Amino acid sequence: MWIVQAVVGILLTSGVAWATWASVTSWKHETRITVTENQVTDVKQDVKDIKDEQKEMRTEMNRKLDKLLDRSRGR
Repeated sequence: MWIVQAVVGILLTSGVAWATWASVTSWKHETRITVTENQVTDVKQDVKDIKDEQKEMRTEMNRKLDKLLDRSRGR
């Protein structure tokens, strides 16, 4: 009888160990995926911000150039 109890104990312990390992491994992968998605989102936002700033700068430069052209035509 003690052999059956030992085998059942070993199986239960192995099952708990495997479940713990599997959940920790799954959690690690989910964390990596989340971190990567956040980094991609941050990079996309940075690129969008840079493009918006460049567009504003171009608009400002065009406005200044138009002013200069208007001044030079007026003389």
